[in-house]
Amino acid sequence: MRAFGRCHGVVRLPDQQQPDKLMNYKLKAAPTAISQEQNSQKEPKANRIDIGVDAHLKSYQAARKIDNGTVGVVQSYGSKEALLLYALKQREQAKEVRVVYEAGPLGFRLYRDLEAEGIKCLVCAPRSDQQKRKRRKNNTIDARTLTGELSNYLNGNEQALQLVRVPTEAQEQARIESRQHDALVKERKRIGAIGNSLLLSQGYSSWSNWWRPKAFERLSQAVAGWIVKHLGRWVGILRELDQQIAQAKVELGQQWKGPRPKGMGAPSLAQLNAEVLDWNRYSNRRKIGCLAGMVPSEWSTGEGQRLGAITKVGVPAIRRILTEMVWRMILFQPQYKAIQKWREVLKGSNRGLKKKAVVAIGRQLIVDIWRMQTGRITAQELGLIMIEG
Repeated sequence: MRAFGRCHGVVRLPDQQQPDKLMNYKLKAAPTAISQEQNSQKEPKANRIDIGVDAHLKSYQAARKIDNGTVGVVQSYGSKEALLLYALKQREQAKEVRVVYEAGPLGFRLYRDLEAEGIKCLVCAPRSDQQKRKRRKNNTIDARTLTGELSNYLNGNEQALQLVRVPTEAQEQARIESRQHDALVKERKRIGAIGNSLLLSQGYSSWSNWWRPKAFERLSQAVAGWIVKHLGRWVGILRELDQQIAQAKVELGQQWKGPRPKGMGAPSLAQLNAEVLDWNRYSNRRKIGCLAGMVPSEWSTGEGQRLGAITKVGVPAIRRILTEMVWRMILFQPQYKAIQKWREVLKGSNRGLKKKAVVAIGRQLIVDIWRMQTGRITAQELGLIMIEG
């Protein structure tokens, strides 16, 4: 019989004679490629990602919360650039990304960098009520707490965060110039008190502005030589501070242009503008009064209402500027309605009542300045005497 030989090659059948399994395999391969392309074009998985950042000079701790989920694990980053990359990656995973961090010595650079990348950022005032109550505080707790509070705020609880007004770079520069002037004045006061403390400790009376040339000359003849030696070490510093303060005051005065009410100095108005930032931001008199911290505190319950001293929760610099303005306006604007209202108290001898009157006049004064700055009223309608700038 003839023996059949083995076939050592591969024979390809025509397409019509291909097995059914191979035909099915080819049909399934095409939809798989299409599905991968469709997956790549899907929308982000989350609607919103909230990120709370505990910012420090050399480290940043961040925690995130996806939609209505729980707060995730806190991650640490060694630089601001690394944190920005992390925030950009989160934007790829959600339609919206919000970031919050506490205001502090690092300023608003992180806020501006995030906004430049198209990521919405909020800056809030530091709060440590919960940490003090539980007696536990660290970077991880702060980051997780900020994330939860941000989520609550965005979901409608406006009390969850106390937002900070973020100035523009020009507004921030003007405010820094104002506060640097105040810092110089405060430092001069502190060093001057050192000299007066030395005089009082040795049985002498205190001297006003003892470092000024004429005052120091008289002081040198009235006290012991060894005291004059110690005081002389501070004279050069204090006189240099006098010059720097005078120069800073001139620069502040140059920022105010145009006429102004008599008794409202140009440097004071410039400082007030720098602290308020934007008068149009406040929609009513109560809000601008709260900014100055000159609204009464309240302890009320049920039908009983109890009002107390002013809250002092606003900007301290604004209260100081207004208080100085009021004392000057008592002299130069006696016809001002608020001063007329408290005229009898101001003429009296009760110092406590006078202070209350000054606070009340200051509260009305900032409201009237706000009305003038926003065009709601004119200085003539308030009966104010105007002078050229």
